[in-house]
Amino acid sequence: MFRQSPRQPALTRRAFRLFSAWHDQSMGKASRRRAENRTKTTMRPVRPPVITRPLTQGDLPQVMPLLKDVIVQDTAQALAIYLEEPSTANRFPAAFVAELDRQVVGVVAGVGANLQLPRLEVPPEQAAQRIGLLDILAVHPGHQGSGIGALLCDLLLESFRERGTRLVLARVASGRRDLVPVYNRWGWSMGNPSAGVAVQVGSQPLALMEDPGTRIAWKALASGVRLSPSGLRGQPPVVSGVF
Repeated sequence: MFRQSPRQPALTRRAFRLFSAWHDQSMGKASRRRAENRTKTTMRPVRPPVITRPLTQGDLPQVMPLLKDVIVQDTAQALAIYLEEPSTANRFPAAFVAELDRQVVGVVAGVGANLQLPRLEVPPEQAAQRIGLLDILAVHPGHQGSGIGALLCDLLLESFRERGTRLVLARVASGRRDLVPVYNRWGWSMGNPSAGVAVQVGSQPLALMEDPGTRIAWKALASGVRLSPSGLRGQPPVVSGVF
């Protein structure tokens, strides 16, 4: 606001008032335009929140298309069994979906390791509790790279952690080199192709999941779980501290 001198003549004062009113009006319009421009530049489309929840029977029609080329038929049957009669004896005691705009856009499922081995020095129930498997993780192609996969993975890991799981394993196809940096970014360790993983069970290491077509990713969920050299040439390192 401009100030006028009390000694200015009346005509000058009148002109001053007119100029002052015009100036205030112009500045007001300019301020409004600047505010509108700031609003336009800072406004972004509001994305609906992603909702995560346990997998249910009603999700099957939307979940199964996500699993095309991801699972085989017997896995699909196991998934249906879990939904109909969920229990720790089924293949998927933990399964969750991500929902966006009432559409299922991602699914994750896991299970305790089923180690039925003659040399196993711990009860199978304890092995299933201590070692978990990330068995299924799929995200709709239109939403890949948006963080939904990491969100679902973290949800499953927290479910495992609550039940006392200390180590989680995941199979990754050897040809999917694009997934190696993804799992590394999520804090997983990635093994060599076809090498499997060795876990210290009782008095000696036990080789698990040796498959020529896969490589194993693993993640510790408890302090004390660590990777140690095997000491044998050509053998994979050993994960200890699980039992």
